[in-house]
Amino acid sequence: MTQPLASWLKQRQKQLLQRWIALLEPEHVAAGSVSSSDEELREDGATVHPDEQRVMLDAIYSGFIHAANGSSDQLDKSLRLLRVFRNHGGEDELPRHLALIAQFRRISWDVLATEQATKDPDWYTRGVELDHIIEYATVKLSESWVSLAATTTRELLETRLLVESLTRDAEASDRTTLHVSTINEISRGLASTFDSASQIKIVGEKLLRALETASVAIWQSDLAAGCLRIVGRWEPSVQPDEMSIPDWIIRSDAADDLIACAFRTGEMQIDAHVSPEAQGPWYHEPFVVLAMPLISQASVQGVIVLQELNGQVLNARAEQEFIRSAASQAAIAFESARLYEEVRSFNAVLEQRIAERTHELQVERDTLETLNAIALEISSTLDEHLLMQHSLSAIARLVGAEHGSISLLERETEHLVDRAVLGRTEGVGYTRFPIGRGIIGWVAQQRRAVLAPDVAHDPRWVELPEDEEHGRKQRGGALIAVPLIAHHELQGVLVLSHDQVGFFNEEHQRLVEAAANQIATGIYNALIYQQLEQDLLRRYEMQQIQQQAVSQSQAILQSLSDGVIVCDSFGSVLTVNPAAERILERPIDELLIWNMPELFRRLLARRAEELPVEDLISEPRDAQGNPRFFSATIQIGTRVVSISLNPVLSNEKHTPMGALAVFRDITREVESDRLKTEFIGTVSHELRTPMTSIKGFTQLLVMGSLGPVNETQREFLGIIQTNAERMIAIINDLLDITKIETGTVELDLRSLHLAEALSNVVMELQPKIQERTHELSISIPPGLPLVRADQRRFNQILYNLLSNAVKYTHRGGQIALEAHEVTQDAVPEALREGLKPGRYVQIDIRDTGVGIAKDELERIFERFYRTENPLKVEAGGTGLGLSLVRPLVQLFGGRVWVESILGEGSTFCMVLPAI
Repeated sequence: MTQPLASWLKQRQKQLLQRWIALLEPEHVAAGSVSSSDEELREDGATVHPDEQRVMLDAIYSGFIHAANGSSDQLDKSLRLLRVFRNHGGEDELPRHLALIAQFRRISWDVLATEQATKDPDWYTRGVELDHIIEYATVKLSESWVSLAATTTRELLETRLLVESLTRDAEASDRTTLHVSTINEISRGLASTFDSASQIKIVGEKLLRALETASVAIWQSDLAAGCLRIVGRWEPSVQPDEMSIPDWIIRSDAADDLIACAFRTGEMQIDAHVSPEAQGPWYHEPFVVLAMPLISQASVQGVIVLQELNGQVLNARAEQEFIRSAASQAAIAFESARLYEEVRSFNAVLEQRIAERTHELQVERDTLETLNAIALEISSTLDEHLLMQHSLSAIARLVGAEHGSISLLERETEHLVDRAVLGRTEGVGYTRFPIGRGIIGWVAQQRRAVLAPDVAHDPRWVELPEDEEHGRKQRGGALIAVPLIAHHELQGVLVLSHDQVGFFNEEHQRLVEAAANQIATGIYNALIYQQLEQDLLRRYEMQQIQQQAVSQSQAILQSLSDGVIVCDSFGSVLTVNPAAERILERPIDELLIWNMPELFRRLLARRAEELPVEDLISEPRDAQGNPRFFSATIQIGTRVVSISLNPVLSNEKHTPMGALAVFRDITREVESDRLKTEFIGTVSHELRTPMTSIKGFTQLLVMGSLGPVNETQREFLGIIQTNAERMIAIINDLLDITKIETGTVELDLRSLHLAEALSNVVMELQPKIQERTHELSISIPPGLPLVRADQRRFNQILYNLLSNAVKYTHRGGQIALEAHEVTQDAVPEALREGLKPGRYVQIDIRDTGVGIAKDELERIFERFYRTENPLKVEAGGTGLGLSLVRPLVQLFGGRVWVESILGEGSTFCMVLPAI
């Protein structure tokens, strides 16, 4: 609100307040003094003086000024004091209070109208702001009234809507006030009785009188029968006492009936063009029908149905909201009446149960006192033998038993062995009963108590022989045997007996059973205590061993030459050994304050993704269930450091606990490998010159260019020539490997036809194939795409693969070469990394040779590695062929792998990019 309104109200306070008080009680304002006749009675019987009313109006006016300044607290307090205007108890106060506020609004607008005549430019703005305050006061009065009437939130909204309509429409104001008054009467009437018929009558008569429709009917649901029954019907032309209720029933699932539709949907149904054929006998043609569901706690209890000839009343939104509010009040009252009847019906049962429960509580009190005494006895010690002796004596005194014993279950033999006997501390542990034998064995087996009035007539009784040392055994009389069960485990059996037949009764049995639970718990606790002592001793010993192991592990970690850093599941560094400090050239204190991902980002920069710590901790295993592993090589100063990252898994559940990074200084290894590569390259180059000379001169000698040679000399020269070629081939392979490792290999990639490249290789290998009598089959489908590769290197790859198939297949074997177009999905998942999507040509070279063991499938691609097989010596070779095949295929953008079964043959698969 703005300041001008507050100032305006203060300036005209006397004028407006006097006119307001004059409208309220004109006869009281005229007199200067107030007589006793002017006093009014409050609800509680005390008198209300007119001056008090003036004070209240003054307080409300002050509240309006505070509200104009933006604070509504003073107005809220003053509005709550309006209850003093109640003339007698039970009066409807809301209409009077609303009228009081409306009077102030009219007075204010009269004054504003005079200001309009004086052409005050702010008169309308003040009027709008004042209406906002009046509207706020009206809403506050409505909310207060709803709260005092204990109505639901839904009624509060409806009442507030009705009250707000009073301020917007003068004509609707009177009607709304009447509705509110009717709602109040319905509420008071419903609250005054819990009789369902009276409540139905109140709702129907009040609605008929307020709305003046042609008829009002109330239907309630019968959930058991799945239908709606009429329970009340009223018409203006018929007296309520003369109106009979017809026996009308509507199925709740009737498709087009308006009453059934309102019940199913829980929403108001109104129809001005009702189809009479779809309705029941309740409908009067051509009336407009409004069906309002009775909803309480989100459940539809019934339907209120109103009919009117022209629908003028039923189509008005204000009348519909009034009906909805009345229906809500009625639904709550009907539900309260139903609950009241249920409560009344429960009272008789409750009184009976209270009497029964009182008797049970008395028995329980006596039992609890007894159990408390026993509990005090058995809780005094954790010694198993003392506990059983004390508890047995206590329960025997309470029930008057002459004899008693406690037998515990021996887990190893499944026998019940007596551990405590009443009146004896020695000579126990000799009486044994297997599970299921005798009364004791039966109780242990069935886990049920036994009350035997006379054991001599019980078929389960087993008579024990006389014992001169410990006295005679029982041969007759009453006996109680109960199982000792704690934490669902059988501990033993408690037995009490008396020489008198029928001495024990059911009360004794219940008491002994209750005490047995305490005794079993005490025995269980004593046994647990003994186990805990043993466990603590074992844990102490294990802790000593563990501490020793930890010390040893720490010493080993500190003495490692490789750097080790361990982090937890959040990546925080836990442990750093001195070697890591030396290799990383960073102090341990600095390494400990970092987390592992941050350390790798500092060391590897953009290559940090090669060691994904968070990914490794969240998913420590691959699709095959094996621990994942990451590695990288970095340069730190003059050092070359190899980093390996592994997950740390728990021994029991293999859950991730963190990660372990190992840093190894491989500077010397890298330098050695470089020197070795340079040495091999230098030696190979140096060997090629003399070998070329040897090969050339040998060819000249064989051809006779340097003079005639005999057959023996020609044979020896042939051997020299063959071995010279082998030497040159080995040297070429070494040079190729060196070039590949150093990245200096030169490739002339072009489009190649597989058949053309294969023809040259097959022609070169044909003598060896014929020599070993192999059967070679080639399958190249028409239209196979060209491959992208270096021609000389591609021939070298095909030659090495086919040559291996020829050499490692027994004579008379079969060799097959097949080619077909595939996608990258044909490559094993482990080899797909870095493979570009697209078309590929797959070449499979299959043989029926000696095969390769599963654990050697990857090693055959290593340099100089040759598998152990029957043809190893006969085949010869250096083990360099396959070590050249894989890197060359990868340089072409393809992949190569092998599938083999030992003793059955191998299949080398190769994919190359298709053009």
